[in-house]
Amino acid sequence: MTQRTSRFSVSLSYDEAKVFYTGSKNRLQVTAFDGKSINLPWSALQPFLSTSGVQGRFIITYDGGGKLLSLVRDD
Repeated sequence: MTQRTSRFSVSLSYDEAKVFYTGSKNRLQVTAFDGKSINLPWSALQPFLSTSGVQGRFIITYDGGGKLLSLVRDD
């Protein structure tokens, strides 16, 4: 099985993240640095939520079918 990685950044304030807790949204679309569009489940970013929201650079690893394998902060 082929694994692929992409890098992207997120800048989401705490107030902007609240929409994911109301149930009106459960996915976040980001654009990777290489131009690929990535549609992430909010649950993947939720561990990175702080009182200031979700900010930073991330590395996503996914399989050939697009299934999320891991998401880590790229510090």
